[in-house]
Amino acid sequence: MDIMDTLIAVIALVVSSFSLLISIYIFLRSFRPIVTIAVKTHSGDETKIRYDLVVRNSGARPARNIRIKADESALASAFGREASDWTKERWLACFNLVIPFLQNDDHTSCSFGYTRKGDAGFWKYRATIPVRISYEGWVAKKYERWFGNKYEEPHTIWITDSDSFTGYYWGDGEVPFQRE
Repeated sequence: MDIMDTLIAVIALVVSSFSLLISIYIFLRSFRPIVTIAVKTHSGDETKIRYDLVVRNSGARPARNIRIKADESALASAFGREASDWTKERWLACFNLVIPFLQNDDHTSCSFGYTRKGDAGFWKYRATIPVRISYEGWVAKKYERWFGNKYEEPHTIWITDSDSFTGYYWGDGEVPFQRE
């Protein structure tokens, strides 16, 4: 009987140790910053839609040194007819800067161009731009060894109206109109 009791105790120890390791693994995967980006409609009417690029940290910890990198060929294919060197400098500045710090459950944004009917704006409507977001988790210096990880994740930016997924809105005469 002693062997059976010892065997049960060893099995219970192995199972509980395994459970502890899984809990630690899940904790470390979830207790981190989670940075995402999205194009949001700033304003629009029947002729033009203006956009903001919103960077959000929905994770459990602050993020630092956030960088967004876009593929040059993907950017070039997303440009509309009004994309000039001057407008590219303004609307693409987000790809050349670092966001030094973003608190958890917070966001920041910048202007991000506009679209017009017939791809006449800065962006082509419904264009997609694959990007990579890199950032670091922020913690106190003494915990950096455990929680100060670096992250890099792929994302896709969609140049589309975020106010209506169909693009139709109620007009003045209660007749729906379409922006694009």
